[in-house]
Amino acid sequence: MAVRVRSLLTSRPIVVPLGSGSTLRLSPGQTSDEIPDVEVQNNPKVEKLKDQGVIVVESAAKPKPGQKEVAAARDDGGSRPRSRRRSGSPD
Repeated sequence: MAVRVRSLLTSRPIVVPLGSGSTLRLSPGQTSDEIPDVEVQNNPKVEKLKDQGVIVVESAAKPKPGQKEVAAARDDGGSRPRSRRRSGSPD
């Protein structure tokens, strides 16, 4: 079964150590992609973060037939310039 980890902090990013030895970096309020539940089961560091109210681990259940799956929009910046030239600025 897959799970998602969501950061409840609003001021700074957090690093969640996973059971496989890798880490999960979450920005404030960010939800991770689906990860296997074995990554967070019996993990004392994840339990500590949950007890402190820093993260919440949610089940990543598949949507029922007839329900739409809502995907997070990602802005990679490829469709527009990163900065705009201001009017009156020198060339």
